[in-house]
This record gives sequence, structure tokens and C-alpha cells, in this order.
Amino acid sequence: AQMMELLRRLAYLPSVQAPMGANTAGGPISNWGEDYGDAAWASGGGMPMPPNLIHLHRDELRQAATGNLDHMVIDVVGSLFDQILSDPKVPPQMARLLARLQLPVLRAALGDPSFFSSRKHPVRRFVNRIASLGAAFEDFDEDAAREFLTKVRALVQEVVEGEFDQIEVYQQKLLALEAFVAEQSRSDAQAGAGSAAALLQEKEDELRLRQLYADRLAGELKDVTGPAFVRDFVSRVWSQVLLKAA
Repeated sequence: AQMMELLRRLAYLPSVQAPMGANTAGGPISNWGEDYGDAAWASGGGMPMPPNLIHLHRDELRQAATGNLDHMVIDVVGSLFDQILSDPKVPPQMARLLARLQLPVLRAALGDPSFFSSRKHPVRRFVNRIASLGAAFEDFDEDAAREFLTKVRALVQEVVEGEFDQIEVYQQKLLALEAFVAEQSRSDAQAGAGSAAALLQEKEDELRLRQLYADRLAGELKDVTGPAFVRDFVSRVWSQVLLKAA
């Protein structure tokens, strides 16, 4: 209970670590960096990374812990987020969102011994899935990437503001994330199928028009005096130039 109270308090400390120029009127440290606005958040440019809260408040966390094993867990989870925040494979937009899960993940690791022993632990799966899906996007200016970023931000916000000591919360958010990704994939597939069908229809119409125009020219040039290769060139080759220009 003491540890949970501390984690809640740390999650809602005034954002004193915010960079110069950001809003320092107060608010959750877990929202660190959002004062830059949605455009800056999505682009990732010019936004410094949030601090490692576990390292920043290590002494307080160790004092609230119950023993040496908890101290080791605090250090390990702190190091884990050091790696996440510095991993070049993780886009900065995703790293900032994952940074907001520092305290919830620490709570899960302290309260559930299976956190480290099971790769299928819901908290680990939720964090890993966010990181892997985020790494799949090359450009966060694309609509699909922005939609994904907005969804993850909402899920992370719900975790931070909710009962993040309950493992069921992470299971629910993981299912919601997977459902969103599946729906986004279906929409992309349908859009791609529609675009492919339209492109094929366009190419087919173009081919028919080229053939029709070539045949028409060939018929009109049939009785014109001149070398056959000239008539063939005008009807079969130059006709395509005329259509392209038109």
C-alpha cells in the first residue's frame, strides 16, 4: 500500500522536469513532453526524451520497498527503461509513450513474481507490442501512423490513470490494441484492393483505346500512297504518342 501510494504520487507530481518553454503550471510527470502539441508529438522532432522516473526517485522507491529483492527489481526495471529510451530501433514517439508506463510496469514487477519469468506476462506483452508495432512505421506523418499513435496514447493514458496494479487492465488494453491493429489492417487491405482494381480498370481502358485508335488510323491510311513501314509507324507507334499527348 505504501509503495502504491508513492507510485501514484510520483505519477502526478508537477512537471518540474519539463524543458524550458513548456507549460510548468503542473500536471502529471507522466505527460512530460505533451505540452509541445500533437504535431510535435507525431513528428518527433525537437522534443527531448522524458526522464527515467525510476532513477530520478530511486531513493524514495527503495525506502518504500520491503526488502533487498524489491531493491533489485527497482534497479532492473530502471535499467530496462534506460534501454527502451535509448534504443534507436524504437521511434521517439513510441519511446515517449512507453516512458509513461515506467511506474505501472514497476508496480507490476514488484507485485507479480512471474513478470520476469514469463515472456507471456500481460504487462511485458503490452510493452513489447507497442514497441514492435511502432517500429514498423517509417513515417509518422502518414495517416495510419498518426491513427496508431493516437490509439496508443489513449491506451497508455487509461493505464496510467486507472488501476495499474491490476494485471487484468493490461490484458484488456492488449486486446484493445490488437483489435485496433486488426481493423486498421483490414481497412488498409480493402483500400489497397480498391486501388488495385481501379488501376487495372484504368490500364485496361487505356489499352483498349490505344488499340481502337491504332486500328482506326490503319484503316484510314490503308489507301494512302507511301511506304508500308510509314503507315505502320503512324498507326502503331505515333498513335500512342498522340494519345499520350491528348
